[in-house]
Formats: sequence, structure tokens, C-alpha cells
Amino acid sequence: MTDAALAPSPLRSAGGAQDLHAEEAAAALRSLALVSSEQLAGSNGVEQERVAIAMNSALTWLHTQISSPPEATGLHVLSDVRTVFNRWHVAHEKRPLRLQLWLMWLELGCSLEVLHSYRSNLAAAMEPNEVSRLLMTSRPPEGFPVASAHCNKAAQIAYSCALWDAVVAKPLEGGAIVEVTARLPRLMGVFLHWMTNAMRGYEVAFLANVGVAFNAHVRASSVSYSGTWPLPDAMCAFAKLQMTPPAIDEHAASVAVTVMSLTAVTWTQRTSEGEKYLAMLRDELIDRLVRSSFPGLHTSTAVVAMALGLAALEEARVSDVQTSRKPQFLLGKETLLQQFALLRLVNLPLLSPRLSPCEETVKLAYQVAVHRGLNDLALDSSASTLLDLSFQMTEACVEEVAAFFQSSKATHRSLLLALRSVLPMELFRSKALDQYVASAGDQIQDDGVLSSAPEVLAFLKHFYGAVAPILKSLSTTHLARSFLTLSRLEFAREAFASSTSNGSMNAVTQQLEQALEQPSSPPEALLSTIFRSIAMHSMAMESSAIPREVDIVSGCQALAVGLIIQRKLRVLLFQCPALVDDALAVVFSGLFNVYEPLDTFAHRFLGVCLTHLAQFVPLFTVFPHYLQVTLAAYPANASQPTLAKVCGTIFGALFYSDDIDSSAIRSSGQGEMTTTHQLVLWAIRKCCERSTTLLLAEQQEAAKASAKTEVPKAEADGKASDNKSVGASETDGLYLAGLVFELMKMTPIDLLEASAMEAECLLIRWKSDKRVLRDLKRALFGRISQNCEAEKRVWLAAWYIEIDKRYPIIEATTPAAAAVAQPSPSRL
Repeated sequence: MTDAALAPSPLRSAGGAQDLHAEEAAAALRSLALVSSEQLAGSNGVEQERVAIAMNSALTWLHTQISSPPEATGLHVLSDVRTVFNRWHVAHEKRPLRLQLWLMWLELGCSLEVLHSYRSNLAAAMEPNEVSRLLMTSRPPEGFPVASAHCNKAAQIAYSCALWDAVVAKPLEGGAIVEVTARLPRLMGVFLHWMTNAMRGYEVAFLANVGVAFNAHVRASSVSYSGTWPLPDAMCAFAKLQMTPPAIDEHAASVAVTVMSLTAVTWTQRTSEGEKYLAMLRDELIDRLVRSSFPGLHTSTAVVAMALGLAALEEARVSDVQTSRKPQFLLGKETLLQQFALLRLVNLPLLSPRLSPCEETVKLAYQVAVHRGLNDLALDSSASTLLDLSFQMTEACVEEVAAFFQSSKATHRSLLLALRSVLPMELFRSKALDQYVASAGDQIQDDGVLSSAPEVLAFLKHFYGAVAPILKSLSTTHLARSFLTLSRLEFAREAFASSTSNGSMNAVTQQLEQALEQPSSPPEALLSTIFRSIAMHSMAMESSAIPREVDIVSGCQALAVGLIIQRKLRVLLFQCPALVDDALAVVFSGLFNVYEPLDTFAHRFLGVCLTHLAQFVPLFTVFPHYLQVTLAAYPANASQPTLAKVCGTIFGALFYSDDIDSSAIRSSGQGEMTTTHQLVLWAIRKCCERSTTLLLAEQQEAAKASAKTEVPKAEADGKASDNKSVGASETDGLYLAGLVFELMKMTPIDLLEASAMEAECLLIRWKSDKRVLRDLKRALFGRISQNCEAEKRVWLAAWYIEIDKRYPIIEATTPAAAAVAQPSPSRL
């Protein structure tokens, strides 16, 4: 094929369209028909460009025929058009055309469809529906958008705008009203077919990516037309007939694209029928959202709601920007759909961090529109149902984010590392954090997962900035639940705390505290709602892969709620005593959390309960669980100083309680014990059991090490006795045993014998292990030989002599060595 054959015919000038002669058009079409399949699908850019120029010339002539008198169309030229169309179809089925040529082929076929409707000579030469059938059953072109490239926003926008021009705008340009109305359903069928194929599997993301640009492109096209444009009325008729609410379940993507197209086409030429159609869809979508407030990305409801919401947001934004005046917001259902679209927009990075559909200025304008609409809606006393839906939608969106970061160790690790990169290190318990990060392992970088610290922080900042003001607006009608939902995002607020970002949480917290003090509103209802929600989240996390002590999402929420408990403790104790246990459960959940402020708060609050609030909070409701949690956390998450401090607080509260004085036992008769006495012995027993567990673990580790190095047992025992760092838990276990002995000597004299019997169980357990028994007796002697009251010192000396005889260390040693190995009780 020569360059002359491919040379373009003269195009229409800007001043006025100059029709190509039919003979010149026929020559160009015959030349195009000679292009081989290899040339059409080849990689020669120059050749492809020449073909495109020639096809563009033919299309330009063809478009002039749509607006020309019927007799101006020559049958022989249109026959050549059909020949080119068929040949390109055959070539395309053999090997896919490139996207540019494929779009031209679509434009050629759609122009034929329009001509077919009112050119009698062409109608006689073509089978009805044949062209549209071929257009919709052909294979996709090379470079067709697919789900695997869901982040390629530029390609999706270019494709959508070019497809609209090729299939709808250009073929219908200049057509009469009757012809446009008659042929639009077929053209929209082709357009929707290829749009929905391009967005299949990622419809919501696709709509978010192309919505703003596509709307602007179609609006610009509509402005360029002079006179009355028949397309708006034709689009309304098509939508009302074929894209009705019942079609949402089967053809959600088609309905969504129709909404997107209709709102853009009718932008400057509003129609009452179009408004009625959109109102009908809004009613249907709100009914669906009432049943499922925040449907998943791939549901039919989400797809259509996204299209309606984006259209409303864009209308509000452009009206506000272009006219510099407050737009006429439609409250109620439209506001709810705007909110849904905004929440889905800011949530899209959870699908992939590379998804950023809107510019920051656009997103901020959307946020202003939603926040303003909700503020107006909150003032409407008849809008309670819509406000309930608004809150449920926001709550579900927040839970989706929280669940994402709590779904796996990898995502939670990313969150912790991101927070550590911006927060002071002293806000984290470094040992617990480092252990968890190491156990979670290295992450695989994946486009589908927020992984790097900058990605996580950017997402949290944008998400919190959009959601927090919504919850502030809703706090007027949903105070407790708004506070709870904001507290679920405390970890995000902490990442970039500032006067601006703190504003919503501070305002809602202040409202809640004021409400708790109001005599007209019983505080029990507010607090019970908060405590019940925390308990439900705690139960849900029991089966999670994220350990409780490193769950910073739940941890930051517990701290926010705990501070409310602390500031309103008087209200809790005097007006809501039935909720004290629930409040303690919140505090207990913060013990040994990786977030240092929460851990510090929990210990401080429980310490106050034990030492100052026994009148309101009985000891037995606090210390048993407190002790068990601390013992379980030691030594991995609780250090030796922390263990000593907690045990000192607990046993100090027990020893100095009114029920433990010496007269209590004597007045109740010898051999009888009060509840507090029994609790003291129970606490000592639990400490002994934990010490035994740790010592046993040390023995097992020593045995494994001995087996690996094949050291003879006697040599291994010798090394173990000389080096106390054989296993980490040896020191830990002995430290706890020494702490038991220290607490035992502090026991009131009337409980000393019973306490000593509990401690003796520790020696009984290890009487057959000479190394551990030696270490335990050494620890016992060291504790009771100093800082001991005289009366107790005498009793403990006699008891130690008895213990020494009862549990001797039998080994082949010289008397001198034995004296060194085991101190003499006479030192007492």
C-alpha cells in the first residue's frame, strides 16, 4: 500500500465543514480495505499512524453524511465503508488491533448504525443489527484496560473518554432528534458493553479513577454544541427504559456508567425526566443501604451508590468553584450518597496504596460538601432515620479500616513500624515491640497491601481528616457511639496529633463528659454503651493472630476510654456502681500493652484502686486478675522491677487491709481464716506456681543445650551450678522465688506459718534436683537473714533449720565445700 493511497483527504476546516467528495472518500476507503491484517496489528508506528490518518479522513466524511440530506449519500461509497468495516473485523479477530485503530473501527461501525436508521438506500444494503452485533462480540484490543492494571488511572481515563467520543458523541453529532433517540439505545449498548468489560472486577475503583475527568470531558463536549442538543432527552429516555432499579442486581456496572453519563450530558441542559430518574435511583439505593449500611466494594449496591455519590459530589464541587457561592445542597438521601462515595474514596488505598483517584483539592472540596450537608441534616428533626444510616455507614467504614490493620501480623507490623517512625520511642515498650516485629518477619512488598511507613501514614492522615468531622457532626444525635468510633481511630490521631486533627476528638470528648455530669441524662446509659462495645471488640480479638499486648488499635481505644473513666470516676462509683467491673475490664485490657502510656495508665489506675478505693472497689475484684496477668506477662513483657512493684502494691494492699490485722484471726478462733487471709495464701501459691513453671522451662532448655553439645551430664551440671545464665528463665524463676520469700517474711505474724507452708511447696517440688534446690535455699536464706522483724526472725530461723534438715542436698563433696555451698542457719 503506497503513501499516496494512505494520504488523508482534506479535513473540515475550523471555520466551516467542507465535505469530501464522494469519489475521494471512495478512493480512501478502497485504499483502507487493502491494508493487510499484519499491517493493522503490526508494531510499525509510522505505518499505524498513516492508517489512522486515512481512517480519520474517511470518518470525517462519514460524519458529514449524518447531517446531510438523504439523497447526498451514495450507496457505492457506503458499500466501501461496510467493506472496510468487515475487513477490519476479520483482521481484528485474527490478531487484536491496537487500541487507537480499534476505537476508530468502533466509530466507523457506530456511524454506520446511525446512518442505517434513516438512510433507506443503506438500510436495504445492510442486515438489521448486524453492525452492533459485530461491535459487541469482537475481542478486546491490545492495550485494553483490565483489572490487573486497576491503578493505571491515566489509561482508564483516556480509554473512557475516547470510547465515549467514538461510540456516542461523534456518530451522533449533527443527527436529528428523531434519529438520535432511535439509535442511542444501540450505541449505548456498545458503549456500556465495552465500559463494563474494562471495569469488571474493580468497578468502584474504576469509577473513582475516571469519574471527575470523564464528567469534565462530556461536559466540555456538551458546551461545544450550538442550539438544542438532542442527546440529553435521548439519554433520559434510554435510562428510564433500560436502566431501571430492578436492573441494579444484574447490571450494576451498566447502571453506574449510565448514571455517570447522564449526569454529565444533562449538566447544562437539565431535564425533569432526568431528575426524576436519578431521584428514583436514589430512593432505591437508600433502601438498600438501610439493609447494609456500607456494602463491600464488589457488591452491586456499592457500584451504583458510588456512581450516584460521585455525581452529586462533583456537582457540588464544580458549582461551588465556578460560581463562588454556596451550592444548593440537596439534604437527605443525596447527602448520604455523597457520604458513601467520600468514604469509599478515602478507603480505596486499602485495596492498593497506589490508588489515588482524586487530587487533594478535589478531595477536600468533597469533604467540605459532605460535612456541610451533614451539619444541615443534623438540624432537621425529621431526619433521624437518615442520621442513623449516616452513623452506621461511618461506623462500618471505620471498622473496615481497624479490621484491616488487625487482620494479619504483616499489616499490623506495618502499622506499628509506621507509628514508631513518627512517635517518640519512649511511647513504646521497646522490648515487646522489637520481639513482635521480629516474630512477624519481613513483609513481601505488594501493591495490594499498605506496607511502607509513608504509605500507611498518608492513608491514616487522609482517612482521619475525612471521617473525624463526620463523627463530630453526628455526635449531636449519637454521642456515645460517635465517641466510641472516634476512639477506634485514636491510633491514627496519635500519628499526626495537632490542634487541627485533635479538634473533633476533643469536642466529642468534652460533650461526653458534660453529658455524664448532667442530672437530666443518666450516665449509666452512656457508659454501658461504651463498655459493651469495648467488651465486644475484646471478645472478637480473642481469636485474632495479633497478641493482645501488641494490639495498638484496641490499645489506643482503651486508653481514650480509660481516661474518661479516670476523669469521671466519681460519677462511676456513686451513680453507676454496677458498671465498675466493666470499667475495670477496660483498664485490665491495657496492662503490658506495647503502647507505653496505656500500660502506665493501667498500672497507676489499678494501684489507686488497691490502695485508696477499697471501700468502693473490693480487693478481690482487682488483685487476683491483676496478679495473674502480671505473672503471665513475666518475664517476656513484665520486667523484674515491674513484677516487684506490682507484687508490692498487691500484697501491701492485702497486708494493710482492715481484715488482715492480728486480732482478726484471734477473734474468729484459731484455725479459722478470713477471706483476706485466704487471698494472701492464694496469691503466694500463684507466685510459687509461676516460679516452678519458669524453673522447669530453664531445666528443659538446659537439657536441650546439653544434648546438642553432647556434654556429659556431670559436666553440664557442674557448669550449670557455676554459671547462672544457662537459661534466661533460670534467673527469672529464681528471682520470682526470691520475691516469694521476701513477701513471706512481710506476712503478718499470724499468717507466717501458713505462708511458709505455701513457700515450702516450692522446695518440695525441687527436692530431687540438687542444683535448683541449692539455688532456692540460697535465695531463701538471703531474704530471711536481713531486714526482718525480731519476732519473725526467730520463727524463720527455726523454720529454716527444719527445712535444711528436711530437704538436704546430697552430693559427694568435702565438708568444707558443703559449708561454702550451703550457709549455716546459725547465722540467723
